[in-house]
Amino acid sequence: MSEDILDEEKIQEEMNTQYQENMEEAAEQVEETIEEIEEPEAEVTVTKEGETEKPEKSKSKLPLYIAVAVAVLALLGVCGYLIFQNVGKYKGYKKDKSGIYYKFHDEIHTDAEMPKTGDLVGILFSLRTEDSTLIPMIPNEMLMDSVGVNDFFAAIRMMHVGDSATFIFNGQEFFDQMMEGQEYPFGDEPLYADVKLYGHMPKAEFEKAKAAYEAELDQRKNAEQDSIAAYVAKNKMGEPTPEGLYIKTIKKGSGPLLQDGQEVTVHYVGKLLDGTEFDSSIGRNEPFTFVLGNHQVIPGWELALSKMHVGEQAIVLIPSVMGYGERGAGNMIDPYTPLVFDIRVLSAKNSDAAAE
Repeated sequence: MSEDILDEEKIQEEMNTQYQENMEEAAEQVEETIEEIEEPEAEVTVTKEGETEKPEKSKSKLPLYIAVAVAVLALLGVCGYLIFQNVGKYKGYKKDKSGIYYKFHDEIHTDAEMPKTGDLVGILFSLRTEDSTLIPMIPNEMLMDSVGVNDFFAAIRMMHVGDSATFIFNGQEFFDQMMEGQEYPFGDEPLYADVKLYGHMPKAEFEKAKAAYEAELDQRKNAEQDSIAAYVAKNKMGEPTPEGLYIKTIKKGSGPLLQDGQEVTVHYVGKLLDGTEFDSSIGRNEPFTFVLGNHQVIPGWELALSKMHVGEQAIVLIPSVMGYGERGAGNMIDPYTPLVFDIRVLSAKNSDAAAE
């Protein structure tokens, strides 16, 4: 985004030139107004009796004062407006009424939609200071909230779909609002957010899509037990453990029972209930090593391996509650998807992590 930011020095030079021209024009208008309403000084006349006669005093000069005051106020108003708009805390940036400093880049898509609170938006954004990058440019979908009048959501509400802009925030306030109160690592340095708004879904449309998705999840959740029961019957998986896990031993192991804290090395193949393969250490020719009990794998793996011996091979059916649950994983593992693993325990040894 940095290469898209306009030349601030050029902008400031153009602002100063325009400012000077407006000042000179306003001053000329004041002078012309005063000249038009000035009255010539009245002459003193002498009567036949030799007495001097003073002219009648002119009527109140109040109109003159009013005209001058109006002209001066107009001049000050022009100056104040230009100063407010163009000579701000950050050169090249404007400040909106809520206190957000902003600068739009390229074309502003005035005919496009603008997000509101409750809408879903798609953005590309980065966070940085003048010299350091905190978050590089990444895509993100977020539900528009509002935790303050001058927060990140308020800034996005200033944009149209297709717009690109840079906003400036107080770093610690931004972290308090958007980063769950984490400490801002750059002290008093301002925080810059480069944002492109590329997508938008109105609240009503989002809630409709959300309701449809939740209905689909409920359907998948209710169908999971029937799918597991059918697979167990077809493949003679036997009875489940108290936790609901199915373990069918293919080859007994001659080594010791695996223990928490051991560094365990296995080969495995992961499949869906319909036989679709989604992962395989055998296919990569890379045995997988992890520390049992350190939560480096899904709960179903932890439980299954804790019941196996070195050298053992087993087919393990893991319900989604001990797998990836309602969130799923990647493109192949949908929410509420039970998984089947063919696991062979190759070795186990006490790990350095366990010793520590």
